[in-house]
Amino acid sequence: MLIVNPYIYDSAAYDFWLKPLGLLYVASILQKRDIEVEMIDLLDRYDESIDNNKEKDYSTGKFCTEVVDKPDILKFIPRDFKRYGMPVDIFREKLKNIREIDAIFIGVTLTYWYYGGLKTVEIIREFFPEIPIFLGGIYTNIYKNHAVDVFSKFNVKVISKIGIEAVNEFLDFFSMNKIDNYNWFEMNDPAYNLYKSNLKYAVITTSLGCPYKCSYCVTPKMWRYQVRSNYMVIKNIENILNIHNNIKDIVFFDDAFLLNKDLDDLLISLKSFNINFHLPNGIHAKIVNSRNSKLLKNAGFRVIKLGYETYDEENQKITGNKVNNADLINAVECFKGAGMDLKDIGAYVLLNLPGQKIDEMYKAIDFCFKLGINPNINEFTFIPGTDEYKKLLFNEKYKLFLDPLLLNNTYIPYWYDEGLSIDEIKKFKNYLSAYKRKNAGG
Repeated sequence: MLIVNPYIYDSAAYDFWLKPLGLLYVASILQKRDIEVEMIDLLDRYDESIDNNKEKDYSTGKFCTEVVDKPDILKFIPRDFKRYGMPVDIFREKLKNIREIDAIFIGVTLTYWYYGGLKTVEIIREFFPEIPIFLGGIYTNIYKNHAVDVFSKFNVKVISKIGIEAVNEFLDFFSMNKIDNYNWFEMNDPAYNLYKSNLKYAVITTSLGCPYKCSYCVTPKMWRYQVRSNYMVIKNIENILNIHNNIKDIVFFDDAFLLNKDLDDLLISLKSFNINFHLPNGIHAKIVNSRNSKLLKNAGFRVIKLGYETYDEENQKITGNKVNNADLINAVECFKGAGMDLKDIGAYVLLNLPGQKIDEMYKAIDFCFKLGINPNINEFTFIPGTDEYKKLLFNEKYKLFLDPLLLNNTYIPYWYDEGLSIDEIKKFKNYLSAYKRKNAGG
């Protein structure tokens, strides 16, 4: 079986530790069934066939890129459209050298990246016109009908399930015995053994799902909240480092890392590893305290992002009530007290949330800078299944803009006239950039 992590087609993309965890778990489960698996990760910047040394802080970096033609639906957007990932000629060469596979599995995460999956399948079909191709991922789980419709021309089988159920649908197609339901998340490590490249970072997760129910987030609807045992997390890291001894950074992609009831024990155990750890997904500021801050510092955590979203207290309550301004102040004070470098501490600020006022954004930025941390802008997008998407769905004037490509947060301001205008967003980003330059110069 071949697993392929597809291209990204977008106007902006960067490797902030992107690894296809879903596909790696699928591969791991299949390997335990003695199914031979190989992988092509089109977003692997360390692939030996790619000349790409554009590395920045903590193993992040730029993808290989190429400007490509826009699909018709994006013609009115005045932005370049690009393919991110391995050059196509190298991908074709890899496909040409593959022998004797029975199936191909592809996963698409963000809904508005489906086009990258589609173009990836198009190239695969040049070499494997008849072999079954299966498509899974977050995209197929929250936009199944769209996936079935768009990928049907390439005879792709869409799997709109997660975990063991997704793997069993694949096994059932080949009349193979299904896997009895078991705690796959506890018992399986993502299959980093499939990487033959000189990886500098790896992504793992200690938990699935999130107990909070924010109005703009789909995670709680997809996954039951579950925490992996500390023992298995530590073994996972040990296994990765044994396979890839040049890894410098381990990144936790949890949505609720600090909610682990055995967090202190985990952080104490992590201290034995001489590498950098990172929390880029937005931890819960409300749970940060002086003790876990010191443990994070001692364990080697560097980049930490706090979930903040908005300055306005009313909007904080409406969107999930998981954080307020006082929580952010307390978290930063705790990190300072632990001796953490605040240049690595950031807070996600949501830009263009429906109903948001522009002055609210400026207040959020000023608030973060006053605390001494970096505001990280998250441009809002409508995600199918969320409360915010449902509001959009019932607004007749936006019916023509529900294709996932147009739900890309970069493109929303060009058609959604109830949010901030393009000029307001540009002015805001210029303000932010000037503030950062001033601080860097000082």
